[in-house]
Amino acid sequence: MFVSLKIENNPVVPGIIYGLLAALLWGAWPVVSSLGLREQVLTSYDITALRFGVAGVILFPLIVKRGVQGIGWLGALILAFGAGVPYMLITVSGMTYAPASHMGIVAPSCMMTISTIGSWFILGDRPDRSRIIGLIVIIFGVGLLGWQGLTSSQKEDQWIGDLLFVAGGACWACYTIGSKYFKADPLHATALVAVISMIGYLPLYFVFGDPQIFTAPRNEVVFQALFQGIGSALLALLFYTKAVSLLGAARGAVFAALVPGIAVLLAYPVLGESLSPLEFAGVCVVTVGMVGALGFIKLKK
Repeated sequence: MFVSLKIENNPVVPGIIYGLLAALLWGAWPVVSSLGLREQVLTSYDITALRFGVAGVILFPLIVKRGVQGIGWLGALILAFGAGVPYMLITVSGMTYAPASHMGIVAPSCMMTISTIGSWFILGDRPDRSRIIGLIVIIFGVGLLGWQGLTSSQKEDQWIGDLLFVAGGACWACYTIGSKYFKADPLHATALVAVISMIGYLPLYFVFGDPQIFTAPRNEVVFQALFQGIGSALLALLFYTKAVSLLGAARGAVFAALVPGIAVLLAYPVLGESLSPLEFAGVCVVTVGMVGALGFIKLKK
């Protein structure tokens, strides 16, 4: 048995490009979100409001024109649950317990693992042996990351954040599988998530919440609004949905393979977050597993 690296000219190259663009924005997202939380001027509720308020307003005309045509209300609600308010509140809240670099590793890897399993049973996309081994490697790497939080007295609550990141990954897997199952047009799916989230969340936020967006420094609010509402909620989701439509749910999900490295590289200079040797080993293991699950590493007899 030997291992060969399979990287060929492929008709799905455009899908790979879209996936890479989404990964770049996703890698920066936990770092940018954590910046707002660390300054203690914005909360997870404020960041969620900025994300879907901006994106929802921009994409509202599209929903007025198309509604839920071709997807239906059930599909629209599944997509909004997976990539909308629940995902945002869960993952951003997790960053109050665990480092942003962990979010960039745990959530994407769990999303990819659950998406692959779900695609197998729901969409009939059965993974080959190489991809299954990749999933096992990913689970082991996530375990290395979580072990630090479970055993360190200095980070006694870190495990809570890591579990929230796992839950966030599960939410995103619902969106990944749903967008493929309902054959959602990328822009339409992105608009449904943003507008449904805006309509369902903002009234509750302003009536029952404690909005900080009116008292926080204007430059911080504008920066978060532009990145969250346009970069992350609109462009990244659009690129990702396009990649899924071209590559399939299981392979499209694996573009999270680049997110851990991007998140870790940005978290160190921007947030001052350094990884322990055990955590660094977890990053490396997860990344190798993701590359295998994408199908780039093939096992042959």
